[in-house]
Amino acid sequence: MAVVSAILTFAIALLKGVVGYISGSIALMADALHSFSDVLGPIAVYIGLKFAQKDPNERFPYGYYRAETLASLAVSFLIFVTGIETLRESIERITNPTTISHPFAAVLALLISLAVVYYLYKYKEKVGREIHSQALMGEGQHSLVDFYTSIAALIAIISSYFGFTIIEPIVGAIISIAVILLGINLMKTDILMLMDFCDEEVVEEIRKTVLDVKGVEGVHNLKARKAGPFMFCEMHIEVDENLSFKEAHRISDDVVDKIRENIKNIDSITIHIDPIKMKKIRIAVPIESADKDRFKSKINKKFAFSPYFMFVDVSDGKITNSFIKENPAKNLEKKKGIETANFLIDNDVDVVIVKDIGMGSYNALRNKYARVVKTEENTVEEAINEFLECSKNNIDD
Repeated sequence: MAVVSAILTFAIALLKGVVGYISGSIALMADALHSFSDVLGPIAVYIGLKFAQKDPNERFPYGYYRAETLASLAVSFLIFVTGIETLRESIERITNPTTISHPFAAVLALLISLAVVYYLYKYKEKVGREIHSQALMGEGQHSLVDFYTSIAALIAIISSYFGFTIIEPIVGAIISIAVILLGINLMKTDILMLMDFCDEEVVEEIRKTVLDVKGVEGVHNLKARKAGPFMFCEMHIEVDENLSFKEAHRISDDVVDKIRENIKNIDSITIHIDPIKMKKIRIAVPIESADKDRFKSKINKKFAFSPYFMFVDVSDGKITNSFIKENPAKNLEKKKGIETANFLIDNDVDVVIVKDIGMGSYNALRNKYARVVKTEENTVEEAINEFLECSKNNIDD
């Protein structure tokens, strides 16, 4: 569809340009320029993309991605300059109006243009609705704008034929101004991209995506830029200082995968890992029963068989909240330990204090970056105090 649309638009623009030049119709030439601008941009992007696909080398270690933007900028500048020239001619015609020659050829060219452009508008709208494509429906609206500019040019030429010669150059001037504004907007976009501009909304979307990854405690120095059709980003992610290098690197890989899943056209992602001491943590302890004085509850020796877990929220070394939940996996016959670990992970646990734990449960917790700390204490209160005083009893050691 895109190729057929481009070919038809180019053919119509060429027809209007040739007939406009022969007949001397400034409105028709301005309308032709407006149609050319619709097809030259995509052609420039296509050529730039082909060039940008060249592999990086010693002279261009970051590749040729900006070739697409440079090609687009050149076309945008051409559209702008041509629009200025057409506006200049329109102003001259306003001060010295003349009757156009071959008006019937000009009218015929515009009628053909109207038929083709309206067909493209209806077809893009129909297909866009069927496949739920906002981009294609947007292209349909663009074709509708072309339809209206061609109607304006048609009215101008007919008016000139009946002796109202001033209307034709005025319409030509109006269309020329629209082309000039289009060229300015296109150049602005291209220049911003060459200066490594990136939309704040995109940066914020990347930030939210990163913070949703399990194990990421914060993100800063987040930067993103576009080079041609592709995007590059870099950031610092904050992770628990108690994680091993391997675990921290795995979190980094998870971040990359999540960004590529949510953000399109990402080429390169650079991540710096910053270990931090966590200010807020949630601790889980397996307990034998839900006592009234929950901190006096006895720790269950068997992690997976624990009927309850006590959760303790700690901020800056101080307890801020605590609650007890029943273990939904306590009566399972199979995978009791794995499901218990998943239950804790679903409750956003950072640290699990245990007397003993099976390797399956342990690995399930560590795979989601939850620390497992061993204790010889008997009550929740004693274990929590021990952990807050010194958290180096991790069974990894």
